[in-house]
Amino acid sequence: MTERGFSDVAVQSAHAFRAIMQAMARPGRVLELGADIEAPEPLLASTAAIALTLCDFQTPIWLAPELRNDKVTHYLRFHAGAPIMAEPDKAQFLFAEAGPTLPAPDVLMQGTHEYPDRSATLIIQVEGFMPGAVALSGPGIRGSEPFGVTGLSASFWAAMANNHADFPVGIDVIFAAPGRVAALPRSTEIRMLEPA
Repeated sequence: MTERGFSDVAVQSAHAFRAIMQAMARPGRVLELGADIEAPEPLLASTAAIALTLCDFQTPIWLAPELRNDKVTHYLRFHAGAPIMAEPDKAQFLFAEAGPTLPAPDVLMQGTHEYPDRSATLIIQVEGFMPGAVALSGPGIRGSEPFGVTGLSASFWAAMANNHADFPVGIDVIFAAPGRVAALPRSTEIRMLEPA
């Protein structure tokens, strides 16, 4: 049996899209993403809502090993029609959990200066958010804001700081926690904070 997608596709996908776009416009701001949706384990409902909102038959996706199983791949093919790629560098949207299997940002589709929209979006499923490991600045942020995500290493943050260096080329990141979402577009500058 396939778990349930959006019961009212037009209304619920529009609600999810607004939350995702608000998160992209206000980097590091944690927003509610309540999704009346049933997702196959280990996908969170919020992760599934992002996938069903942003992905379709024209957007190849990649699933990290910890998220890839028959139920998840069938669910995404059935509800989104998205082709699932074997290699991360061929995907427009990538889904992974926070941890060691995260693909390095610099191996993903970066876009070009002529076509920056041809870049990848990495969706990272996380347990939650925490006091800042990094400080964010740039468009959509007043001054500098602390931000942190459970389960992400200093090497991830260093890679994301480098991701901004060649803006507008680079990847965008969306974090999906239970019922919540936050984002780091490539326009965001990231500075490591010293441990207290």
